[in-house]
Amino acid sequence: MSNTVPAAAPAGGVPSAEERKLRPVAVPLPPDLIDVAPPSVDMRWPIIAGLLIILVAFGGVGSWAAFAPLQSAVVAPGTVVVESNVKSVQHLEGGIVKEVLVRDGDLVEAGQIVVRLQEVQAQASSSLVENQLWAALAQEARLMAERDDAKQVVFPDQLLERAVGNAEISAIVAAQERQFDERRKSLEGQVSILNARIGQNQQEIEGLKVQKASKERQVRIFAEELKGLRELFEKGYTPRTRILAMEREVAELEGEIGAAVSGIARAQKSIGEAKLQIEQTRQRFREEVVGQLRDVQVQVSDLREKLTVASDVLERTVIRAPQTGYVQKLSVHTVGGVIRPGEELMQVVPQDARLVIEAHLSPMDIDQVQVGQLAEARFSAFHTQDIPAIHGIVTVVSADRLTDERTGVPYYLSRVEVDDEELLKIGNRHLVPGMPADVVITTGERTALDYFLKPIEQFSMRAMKEE
Repeated sequence: MSNTVPAAAPAGGVPSAEERKLRPVAVPLPPDLIDVAPPSVDMRWPIIAGLLIILVAFGGVGSWAAFAPLQSAVVAPGTVVVESNVKSVQHLEGGIVKEVLVRDGDLVEAGQIVVRLQEVQAQASSSLVENQLWAALAQEARLMAERDDAKQVVFPDQLLERAVGNAEISAIVAAQERQFDERRKSLEGQVSILNARIGQNQQEIEGLKVQKASKERQVRIFAEELKGLRELFEKGYTPRTRILAMEREVAELEGEIGAAVSGIARAQKSIGEAKLQIEQTRQRFREEVVGQLRDVQVQVSDLREKLTVASDVLERTVIRAPQTGYVQKLSVHTVGGVIRPGEELMQVVPQDARLVIEAHLSPMDIDQVQVGQLAEARFSAFHTQDIPAIHGIVTVVSADRLTDERTGVPYYLSRVEVDDEELLKIGNRHLVPGMPADVVITTGERTALDYFLKPIEQFSMRAMKEE
């Protein structure tokens, strides 16, 4: 340590006398202090040690980044869906909602009523067609009785049972019975007139036959008398005029006999014509009946089909569950609301249906996903943190890009199937269709260095293409 304070030299060079007076005087130090030097510190080894530590650290991290394998994966949002056998409940004709009997998530049995529609119009249509069918069946029974020349109409048992307590059907049956009687009387009246004509002709024939027989006897008698008169005339006992007079009477009788024969022929012809008219009258009646019967039978067949359709429409106003399962996607909530034809009202998921997870993959990741890859899913609906991931296998990857109709975002559809044993991990919780899930699909192994270098590589490639 120095015991003197050096004086600053003046800026001009040589100090003045006053400056020399003010300059401190140097005092010599003791010899023991002059010979003692401060200890020196060697910093090389700490520096070397630090550099070695840094080198080892960077080398280790670099080696790990370059060689340590890391699992690579694709993350995609997913949804729990039913694998198959989901029944869609629709209505063919549509209508007005009368009653909604279920809610989303309800368990329904096959055939259980889920929705009722207003049935006024369907009931009116069905009743109208049904009454038309009963009327046609009654008419068919009457025409069959007329065709078979029956004494009375035999109506179907079903029609008679329906007529009991039903004034409208009873009136239809009574009307057909009256029509049968009236038409039968009309036909019989025409036939009776012709039969009366036949009877008159037959009586005329009988009278003419009697007259003919009488005239023939008279002719035979006159013939005997003429024989005797001719013998007497030859002997000269009687005049010739008497013979001629008798011959004239015989000729008149023979003329009357001929007239009787002609009258009989005319009467027989009239009888034949009357019989032919009777047959023609009946034939025309039968042809008319057969024609009407054929038309009515066609009408009955057509009305049966219409009644089947109308009854089906009426029956469909009561909408039933197609199978046992859970209700989902219920779109009918308002009583009095209008259902469009073919509109889907709800879906019924089978109670024991297999559930799978459908994931929407980004088009940027589709090249990394293949069928058979392992995947795991976590369900955000389970708020408990101790629920483990569920493992599965990718079974389906769509061949083409799809578009979300709601958001317009493009995606590829992937389906992940989960074994029943994996589902045991969620305990007493249940997966339901529509539940969201986060799906992680394992795509292979990559190093940390790959993760760092790939963005740089892609950026460089794009930069080179732009240049």
